[in-house]
Amino acid sequence: MKTIPPPCPEPDTGPKYWRSLDQLADTPEFREWAQREFPAGASELTDPTSRRNFVKIMSASFLLAGLGGGCRRPVEKILPFGRMPENYIHGVPQFYATARPTRSGAIPLVVKASEGRPIKVEGNALHPDSNGGTDAFTQASILNLYDPDRATRFTKDGNAIAPEVAVDFLDGLGKRFQGLRGQGLSILAESKNSPSRDRLLTLLGQRAPQTRWHVYDPLDLDIERRVATAALGRSVRPYYQFDKASVILSLDSDFLGTEEDSYRHIRNFAKGRKQTKSSDPMSRLYVIESLMTITGANADHRLRKASSAIGDIAAQFATAIVDKGQVQDQWISECAKDLLEHPGKALVVAGHGQPAEVHTIVLAINQALGSIGQTLTFTPASEIPENSIEELVKDLNAGEVDTLVILGGNPIYNAPVDLDLATAIRKAKQVIRVGYYEDETFSACTWHLPEAHYLESWGDARSSDGTLVAIQPLIEPLFGGITELEVLARIAGSAQTKPYDVARETFRGIAGNNFDAAWGKFLHDGFVEKSAPQPVVAQLKPGAFAQAKNGLKKAPTNGGLEVAFRRDYRVDDG
Repeated sequence: MKTIPPPCPEPDTGPKYWRSLDQLADTPEFREWAQREFPAGASELTDPTSRRNFVKIMSASFLLAGLGGGCRRPVEKILPFGRMPENYIHGVPQFYATARPTRSGAIPLVVKASEGRPIKVEGNALHPDSNGGTDAFTQASILNLYDPDRATRFTKDGNAIAPEVAVDFLDGLGKRFQGLRGQGLSILAESKNSPSRDRLLTLLGQRAPQTRWHVYDPLDLDIERRVATAALGRSVRPYYQFDKASVILSLDSDFLGTEEDSYRHIRNFAKGRKQTKSSDPMSRLYVIESLMTITGANADHRLRKASSAIGDIAAQFATAIVDKGQVQDQWISECAKDLLEHPGKALVVAGHGQPAEVHTIVLAINQALGSIGQTLTFTPASEIPENSIEELVKDLNAGEVDTLVILGGNPIYNAPVDLDLATAIRKAKQVIRVGYYEDETFSACTWHLPEAHYLESWGDARSSDGTLVAIQPLIEPLFGGITELEVLARIAGSAQTKPYDVARETFRGIAGNNFDAAWGKFLHDGFVEKSAPQPVVAQLKPGAFAQAKNGLKKAPTNGGLEVAFRRDYRVDDG
């Protein structure tokens, strides 16, 4: 009689795939992440049972349960809408206009929503200063909305509290400092261009005039506004029109990649490079830079120089163009000649990493070329006075800050290390922060309020040309997040504390008559037509150019290595 061997365990078949190097190495960090990724109890399924055997066991269990009980779960019938939402068709996506706020403006958007959830963003092609384009950071922002690591709770001293407790605290905080006229209150925020925020800050300045307002960004993309304001004597922001320029000189400026408003610069630069017929002129681009950039890759003439040498190069261009002198460098001489041969159609730009003196010299060069009012115009900017983060640290160390309110950002992580903000911030009696993550700054906060995503928020902004754009939510805050407008409104004692009401009240002062119809069109279109202010006519103040030339730092001549820190194409400030 033939003996039949006992059955063997079924071997795993097919190729095996691993999701990361950590999984391949089976590191402890990966095991911990895998346990957190799945529901409670999933980490207990460590028995090496094959999927086939698992299904067999579960099928038998269901069969026994059915035979033994002889009953079924009740069937729940889903009723249709009692009242169908307007314009809603199941399975058909809807589109809404909104905008993503940036450091100096906003990118107008049209967002696609499916079953009430935002799933895709694209530029608003109807906006007068947009061709429907966006940048990489805007495209990635939709993922940030669903980030599982975002802050999800209101906390005090690290312990979860009810949102109502935090809101009541903000109301009490506002009344207290209005009584103290703002003495001991400091606010640290990131750069934004919002009419509603400016209105609330003006109100706070009236009711608590001693409040200190500080602005800090890890990437100083706002240097052009500050320099132009100081050099022209008016609060303005430069507005570049590359489509009108026949000759462009870029001094360490990656305006097609890492500079602010690159999505708009790409479109306008492309217009000047497009030839509908062979006789059409095409703009020329000269680039002097330290690192290879997207802008440098598109240059007709590119010169590689150390970033620290750009100041001396800008001074040589100023000698040739502003002072009408001679320079020895042939490259600079020929480029300056080309610029001078195109008065009113030339444009010179400097990168945000260059010092204020270089930007002032560039303004003087553009003025001498007749570019101001043609390829370079100025739009009005906020006149709210700002203090720096260095001044905040000085106040903290002097014991002059009772309460610090932080609106967004992660300053303990990205503030200059020599400021030692982590030590200074603990000298405040209490710190209230609105943050998107429980990160490095979270541990230093007394109160921490989860920040709402811009797709969950009401607000407003002005795009780079000054057009008023709407920021409207497509979804309720997933975790009950709060916006900086609500925090400022409660501290300032505004009659309107909901961001929707704050934005409406700001718009009421702009729209004037026929408010309701104008408000509806504003939300539908995403912007107010012809709301961009007229360009500001301004000239450099006497002595600004000479002062900038005298203040230039000499580049090192030892030929050593130079480290250049730049904005990343993928992760912004990192």
